[in-house]
Amino acid sequence: MKDSRPDAAPPIPARRWKDGRWEHLEETANEEEQINIFYENGHCTLWAWPHRLEELALGHVLLDCLHDARTDDPIPVEQRGHVLVLDSEPGKRALRVHLDAPAATGETAPCAPLVPDALPAHMDAFMAAPGMWDGTGCFHRAGMLHLATGRLTALAEDISRHNCLDRLAGCCALQGLRPAEHALLLSARITGSLYCKARRAGFSLLISRAAVTAAAWRRALVQGVTLVGFCRPRERRLTVFADTQGRILS
Repeated sequence: MKDSRPDAAPPIPARRWKDGRWEHLEETANEEEQINIFYENGHCTLWAWPHRLEELALGHVLLDCLHDARTDDPIPVEQRGHVLVLDSEPGKRALRVHLDAPAATGETAPCAPLVPDALPAHMDAFMAAPGMWDGTGCFHRAGMLHLATGRLTALAEDISRHNCLDRLAGCCALQGLRPAEHALLLSARITGSLYCKARRAGFSLLISRAAVTAAAWRRALVQGVTLVGFCRPRERRLTVFADTQGRILS
């Protein structure tokens, strides 16, 4: 899954201070809109990049509306659903989410431990994938690396790093992908709240090019989650914060 680029937002007149003097220029700022989401017995709103909203709406309902957002209990991995667009007019965008009954789940096939040298290469491919990352500096991104094949099966971008996980969860529900069979690749730091959302989505291996907070580290140690930070391809390095299950080859 790759997000295509929508029409560019109109330039914004601005002035920049550089090298001791002012200069006038036109900057690009990405669109962000308030999205209305309706679901059974509820309604919520969130600010998001107005693109591929069906995945965002479905994932947001699954991860934040039907469960206590403070917990990290995984949702049913085979949860499916569909989304009806009620209004697509900018500024009035609205969607309705319908959830299906969770299907029976099978066992997740065990995967061989990952070789450390391969992780920066996977991160490099993830960050280099086409998208909005290099456009304005407004975007975060998240991706799913299939552990058995080493293939990037899904990529999500948004201005909010939490929205990226919502989009991935919605993609899994729409396409039948299983987070437990993937590593979660992140451009953003792994905070306690982002860790909880990743766990609710069903991920057990989190890899970020940025930092890891102590709150995420403490939870990962208790729950057997593998936590990797500072995965920097150009520097050919990474830091394993937690890996009690031995998912990274020593």
